[in-house]
Amino acid sequence: MMKKFAFLFTALFCTFVSLNLSAMRDPDAPGSKVITVQAGGFPGYGGLVSGNVAITRLGSAAHLYGGLQAGANFRIGHATDAKKLDLSVAPRFVLGFNFSRVVEFHAGAFAGVDAQRFNDRKMDLQFSYGGFGGFRFNISPSVGLLLEGCYSPCLPYTLAGLAFRF
Repeated sequence: MMKKFAFLFTALFCTFVSLNLSAMRDPDAPGSKVITVQAGGFPGYGGLVSGNVAITRLGSAAHLYGGLQAGANFRIGHATDAKKLDLSVAPRFVLGFNFSRVVEFHAGAFAGVDAQRFNDRKMDLQFSYGGFGGFRFNISPSVGLLLEGCYSPCLPYTLAGLAFRF
């Protein structure tokens, strides 16, 4: 048992050190990457995974990222027992403003494809779109906490998660 714990602790420590060393350069320089993993609710329950690459800096505190996201949301209707499943994939653009090395405000938009399934019917493909805004609180140079609000017919309206920068 102790060997397994020591191995797990060593692996996590090495990953943390590796992420921190790679994040010591300017975190928003062109070519920097951010991977986010988020979960949310209302309406329904779902999640979002995205990968973003810094495109350019816009002054000393602003930056523009571009990337790709994949999301899922599951809802059960309150008035009826209708079940709805949304699976979406979309390119995204994010404009971020650093208030300090710790706090970033960001807003963005995405547009792509959404596969919807109601109850037991077949999947329907639709145009997916949305906008979002939120805050990232950097707890280290490479790891941050995310809080976001999102408007989209295919994703939850509130999301929270982690961001990994490298």
